[in-house]
Order: sequence, then structure tokens, then C-alpha cells
Amino acid sequence: MKVESWQGINGKLIHNGQKAIVVKDEKELADQGKLQDRLKQEGKPIDEVRKALIKNTIKRQIKTDPLKISSWFNRHQDSKNAKKTEKLVSDKPTHQYKQIKNELTFFGESFLEGFLGFYGLEVDNALGRYEHNLHVLETQELGQSEKEYYLATSENGRVKLATDPLPSQQIAEEQLNKFYQREPEETQAEQLQLRTSEDDRKEE
Repeated sequence: MKVESWQGINGKLIHNGQKAIVVKDEKELADQGKLQDRLKQEGKPIDEVRKALIKNTIKRQIKTDPLKISSWFNRHQDSKNAKKTEKLVSDKPTHQYKQIKNELTFFGESFLEGFLGFYGLEVDNALGRYEHNLHVLETQELGQSEKEYYLATSENGRVKLATDPLPSQQIAEEQLNKFYQREPEETQAEQLQLRTSEDDRKEE
């Protein structure tokens, strides 16, 4: 069994080359027997699980600015619903969705449908950007200490390696920064952004 971790993505993929499961807690990796049982019972095709893992993290990181939602309604010639976006109190989709459902008499079904359409498009666009870009991929044979690092993309859940195995995570990140010609400070700012969105999730 192999363990796979993607840069910026919460959870690890455990797979046997065909089927995969997601593990959220690092401690679960210690019990290989339990993981094998889970893989047998719950395992789904690896590409499908990988795509879902990436999409779930991206969904939680999305912020939906009420102004963007308003312009979405305006582009769809729906000025009445565009005006209602002023009443949204957050930029977190889960909070907005709860607010809309709780105040459905005010927002109405057409607003909810429009909001879900907008949110779905935002998720698809963010997922497309993630899949298109290179990321550090860490792989490890379960129970072994050696890890391998690659630069890779995951389009529709299919891994495309862009490098041979790299000796360390630091070297992989340096190669990635070189490829995108980013300065280390920019990368630190991105990491900070990822940490901030993780903190936001803990609040939910």
C-alpha cells in the first residue's frame, strides 16, 4: 500500500494501485491491517478518490465575495437577486448557504439556485487551476520510512509526474519555485494563506 500527499491538500490517499481511500488522521497510518480492511470494503477507483480529495480541500478554501455573487446575478439579468446579496453576512460559502436556507422566505428558491450555480462554477474554476499547476507530491510505501518527492499534476484524478524522484521536500519545493520563478517569500506567503484557510476551517 502506498501513501500519497499533495501539497496544500488535507488528508492522505492510501492506495494499492487500483483502489484508494482517504485518511484524515496521521495516527490511522500506524494500523496497516485496519487500513487494508478499509481499502477492501470502502476502496473506490484511485482517480475518483484522488479527485474528490483535492476537490474537498479546494471547496473549503473558496471565499465567495458577495460583490462577485451580485455581478453573477447581474450578468444573468437578475437585478432583484443581485440586490439581495447585500444581505449576505460572510464570504464563506458554508455560512452563506446556511444563512440563505435559514432565511429562505427572504432570499427565495431562485436566489438559492443562482448561488449554488455560482459556487459550483467557482469550485470548478479553482479545481481547474489546481489541476493545471504543478505541485509537490509526496509518496511513501506504507510502513517504510523513505519518502519520494515529485513535481506532478493531477488532472481528473490522474497523476502526471513532471520529474524523476527528488531527494527531499525542500529540493522539490525549490524546483517548483524555480519552475514558476517565485521568490521564497512568495511561497511563505502562500503557506501562510493555506494555514489561514486551515484555521478558518477549524472555526467551522
